[in-house]
Amino acid sequence: MNRPLILIKDNLLKPILATEERVNEICKESKRPINGVVLNGLFLMLVSYIESMQKELIKYFLKYRPDKFPDKFLKLEKTVLLDNEDFDLLEELITTYIDKMPYWRLSKIFYEALEIKKPHNEIKIQKIKDRRNSLIHNNLKVDFKKQKVQHDHINEDYLAESLNEYEKYLSELKSAISESYLKCSKLQALENLWLYTFRTPLCSNFLDYWIIDEQNDSLLGCKRPDIEKDLSSSEIFMLEIWRTQVCGGKVKFPNMASIDKHYQNCLYLFLKLSKDIFLYK
Repeated sequence: MNRPLILIKDNLLKPILATEERVNEICKESKRPINGVVLNGLFLMLVSYIESMQKELIKYFLKYRPDKFPDKFLKLEKTVLLDNEDFDLLEELITTYIDKMPYWRLSKIFYEALEIKKPHNEIKIQKIKDRRNSLIHNNLKVDFKKQKVQHDHINEDYLAESLNEYEKYLSELKSAISESYLKCSKLQALENLWLYTFRTPLCSNFLDYWIIDEQNDSLLGCKRPDIEKDLSSSEIFMLEIWRTQVCGGKVKFPNMASIDKHYQNCLYLFLKLSKDIFLYK
């Protein structure tokens, strides 16, 4: 059985929504009387917020879809291995990989990995990034012959235009992700992981074991069907792990060495998903 899809649409949208708030804040600040230095600062922060959003979004995505890595091989640094001999090793690898990636490549793989169309104003967005790069790296020019020093800066109109383009960009990106990952709810992620973990026909119906709240996309409580008495010891262990996070209770630990590779992987995925869905009551 293939690795379960446990992405959550709302988590993909969180970096975008947070960035929209930052853009709105810059819009408010830009309407006040400000000098050229502050204008430059607001502009640089605007572009920075967008690039940080892309990083956070793709990090979350690759955490659950490592098959979407654009490279066939990943370089593993010894420090990452030594410092993260735990469940967060993959996350650290992804973070190191993305943080060291040049922005031009991040922009390229962003849409390819997510399999979404680029917003219509992507070319304009790229020009804004180029202007940012020029502002950072070519800001100061000295004319030694005329003994003049010039500083590059943007004006209020350019900042307003950039804000407008980024508002449109974020809106389109939000719509594209909402459409492509429409079915990626919390309940669907939990059910996908459940069916991946419990392969017996005794657990084939998610609703036999859980009380769900579709409106709020959450689990309300546990059911205890008679058929669970026929589960294996490893399956009962995993079932108790799930129940502790929803209904409380205790876990009877089996011989830990008896947990096979499949259930080790399932436990890892459940712990990872639990960080994104706080289940414990």
